[in-house]
Amino acid sequence: MTTSIANPNARLIRILQATPEQQALIDKILEGKVAVSLPMAAGPLLLPMGRAAELLGVSRPTLWRMLNAGRLTRVEVLPKTFRVRRSEIEALVNGTNPLSPPGREGR
Repeated sequence: MTTSIANPNARLIRILQATPEQQALIDKILEGKVAVSLPMAAGPLLLPMGRAAELLGVSRPTLWRMLNAGRLTRVEVLPKTFRVRRSEIEALVNGTNPLSPPGREGR
């Protein structure tokens, strides 16, 4: 199957032979109307402070400043033991974090 997909002519033939439902979905994809779902990242959902800082490329004190500024939220798992959500770290890195102050994208 991978050889036919790698061949542009075989790909066109498969598209032309698609059912009407499949063709409608192809049209939506080409028009950008279908959201692409990314696979979930492997690993824990909550990251310890050191690992979160490492992924962001900042020091732990800088991570705490980001938490105190409201750019990330902390999760208290035990008294005085905090974690950061992996999804928030990834969103911050991708520039899609809703907690980031407006006008600060790409900085």
